[in-house]
Amino acid sequence: MDLAAVVGRVRGMLFEPDATLAGHGVPAPGWRVVVREHVLPVLILTSIGAFLLLALLLSVSDVETPVGLLVLFLAVRVAVNLAGLFVMAAVIRFYAGMFGAPASFDAAFVLVALAMTPVYVAEMLGPGVQLLMSGPAAVLLVLLAIGYALTILYRGTGLVLRVPQEQRGAHFGLTLVTLVVLMLLFGLLLGPYVLPVPA
Repeated sequence: MDLAAVVGRVRGMLFEPDATLAGHGVPAPGWRVVVREHVLPVLILTSIGAFLLLALLLSVSDVETPVGLLVLFLAVRVAVNLAGLFVMAAVIRFYAGMFGAPASFDAAFVLVALAMTPVYVAEMLGPGVQLLMSGPAAVLLVLLAIGYALTILYRGTGLVLRVPQEQRGAHFGLTLVTLVVLMLLFGLLLGPYVLPVPA
């Protein structure tokens, strides 16, 4: 793993997303390469950062949480985010094929992986923002990062996926609706197992 390259891509996706997408997504590397060289390092490093900031936040808040529980939570975060990238890429690839673009899973995956990078950074910084400011400020940071990621996804459909300009809005709209529906379905299916049910 080239840590300097990972940091450079993260910085690029935060401040120069178009140039970074062009440099690292065209032509698209294989999805396995993207997982190994970008996704796993970013998810693991941001999880370590989130763990440290969350531990600091909890120590200041006098909330006793077992370290093992925090580690488990952050390990689940890595797995869930990785699975989410595959689902998003599959949906984006499906609609790209419908709208006349080459239906390349590799291209869809690199677009999603790079576009979601600001969200992972915001998730990591959330406990620190909550410590310094407030819980609502941390939530706002994540929401802004999601909006930024969606903007990058929209702009990247033309550059990375080669969706025709006149079809980009329809492609993005269908993708967004499908992902929201899938999130609601997953929530309904997994909610009873994740959230406590009142007796």
